[in-house]
Amino acid sequence: MNTMVNEPKKAKTYKANLMLKQKIGSGPLDEKIVKQAQKAIDENKVDFTPLGMEFLDLLQKNLNKVKDNLGAEDVIAQKQLLTQPVMELKANATIFHYSLIGNLANIMLSFLESIEELDDDAIAIVQAHHTTLQAIVVKKMTGDGGTNGEVFMKELKQVCARYYSKRKVEKKD
Repeated sequence: MNTMVNEPKKAKTYKANLMLKQKIGSGPLDEKIVKQAQKAIDENKVDFTPLGMEFLDLLQKNLNKVKDNLGAEDVIAQKQLLTQPVMELKANATIFHYSLIGNLANIMLSFLESIEELDDDAIAIVQAHHTTLQAIVVKKMTGDGGTNGEVFMKELKQVCARYYSKRKVEKKD
């Protein structure tokens, strides 16, 4: 009886290399610079829709590639195709006042990093994530999305948990 289960992997931490440290320096940042940067972020009025849709289009294109070649390529390369646009969405969304997208993308990144293989169910989860983010961008749901945002995050976490749970059951023979 094989009782080994697929637990989510923990993220690796990498130390910054010496050259990077030399370029940016060390120690605390000047408070004036931090305040200026925060003000620029807070007062940003640029429309996120074109950029968000660009990343979502790339995610859909990469989803289609992975679906067409499921199991045929290196899993790491396939996961990278999905991870890259999600990472871009996470990194850019908050700057444009779409913290809900950043939060959902963070959950998705954790999911993609934790799974060891891509299967139809994993692809369906990423596809549903894409559809949800697309609706958020199109409807210009800025901020945390309020009650709807809480529901979206809860549902995404639950679907990921069901995926992990299903994989545990399948591994027990």
